[in-house]
Amino acid sequence: MSRTRTTSYDVVGYLNIAIGIAISMLALTAMFSSPTSRVHLPFAIPSAIAIEQPVWLLIIIGFAIGCYGTIVGIGGGPLILPILVFFFGWDNEFLVATSLFIVFLNAASGCSGYALQKRIDYRGGIKFTLAAMPGAFISSYIHHWFNLIFFNIIFGIFLILLAAYTIYSVGKIEKTAQQKQTFLREAKREGYRRVRFIDRFNISYDFYANDKLGIAMNLLLGFFCGFLGIGGGVFQVPILIFLLFYPMHVATATSHFVTLLTCAIALIPHVYFGNVMFAEAMWMGVGVLVGAQVGARIAPRLNTKITLYLFVVVLIVFAIKLFFV
Repeated sequence: MSRTRTTSYDVVGYLNIAIGIAISMLALTAMFSSPTSRVHLPFAIPSAIAIEQPVWLLIIIGFAIGCYGTIVGIGGGPLILPILVFFFGWDNEFLVATSLFIVFLNAASGCSGYALQKRIDYRGGIKFTLAAMPGAFISSYIHHWFNLIFFNIIFGIFLILLAAYTIYSVGKIEKTAQQKQTFLREAKREGYRRVRFIDRFNISYDFYANDKLGIAMNLLLGFFCGFLGIGGGVFQVPILIFLLFYPMHVATATSHFVTLLTCAIALIPHVYFGNVMFAEAMWMGVGVLVGAQVGARIAPRLNTKITLYLFVVVLIVFAIKLFFV
């Protein structure tokens, strides 16, 4: 029995590494195929690859992003926009709008699943969304009103900071038990909102939510999520887990709920201005939806730290290339 378990674990470990390598190879191919790039591979790549992508390739890209983004718990937001930059080289407002739409599709898929599992803290999620709405809505106009020529550099810096924060978070994964006890005492003293419910799997949740801190954080997050076109899951999940001390499953579910509504608000001006490239977004969205479902099924069997370190490598590769686009 132990030999079978070990073999199964090894296979899953190899699958984890293979996914990371596949994403890295896809990123490298995409980034060096851009006609606007100042760095090129030693062999020629037809320019048509960077102009009109075949449907099957868009679906594969979306599948890889959805699968890996779900595995690392960020919904694919930070991966979608760099891919769009490398393959299409659109203006910033088209990049951000299309990225937001794909994240919206992914969040809708995930949110429907979590709703069936009854793991969403709707009361907190609605409060956080209302706080994020003004910033998300206003951010959509920034790219329309201003020509941000340094946007790629800004996003590259964001990816570097995200990689550093991910490494920092890895070290905190095994230290949260003591912090939760400290937070529990503070929560009872400050009168935080108590959340109690039972999910579809008869798992009972009982924790305290610091709604004031969550609202304060989302006042800023709404703007940055809409401005960067990443939806917000990459920010929401760490905040819910490490600052608000939500249980892991509830944090992920609630994050998808907030991301879905925030993206919807941020997309309204973009749809009005015609910034969403629906043809590319829909095909990539199909791949993202399928990939997210696959990623959700294999994520529980993967080594969390190895997965996060692979994610850091991908972020750094993307960031470095963005500095040269």
